[in-house]
Amino acid sequence: MNRIAITSVAAAMLAGCSPIVPSGTIEVTESISYTYAEVLGAAVILAAMWYVIDPLAPNWEIKDSKLDDTHYRIDLRKKRVSTGGDGEAIDLFHRQAEALAGHAKAQGYTIVSWNEGVESDFPIARRWARGVIEVQPVTR
Repeated sequence: MNRIAITSVAAAMLAGCSPIVPSGTIEVTESISYTYAEVLGAAVILAAMWYVIDPLAPNWEIKDSKLDDTHYRIDLRKKRVSTGGDGEAIDLFHRQAEALAGHAKAQGYTIVSWNEGVESDFPIARRWARGVIEVQPVTR
C-alpha cells in the first residue's frame, strides 16, 4: 500500500502537477529567508533525528535476575545512540544493588563480580555492563 502511494506521489510530481508544499518564503530578516520546502525539509530531518536519538529515554536499560536466595545478576545495556552516560554504569549498578538488597530486607550487599565492555554489533556498537551481587541477610 505504501509503495503505491509513494509511487503515485512521485509520478504526480514528475508529471508537473502542482507541488504538495506550496510555494512561498518565510522572511526571517531582511537578508535571510527560507522557502516552505526548506522549512519542511528541516522539520522532517529534525523529527527523524529525534526519533533515532530519543533524548528523553534513559541511557541505560537495567535488568536483574535472581540466581539463588542470596545472589542476583544485574545486566545493563546502553542505548546505541546517546549523548553521554558512559560513566554511569557503576553508579546505576550500585543503585540497583541497593534496591535489590532493600527488597530482600538485607543489611547490605557484596559485589561478587563486575565487568563491562562493548558489543560490536552492526551498524552501531553498544556498551554493556554486568555484575553479580550477594545480599547479606540480617543476622538476629
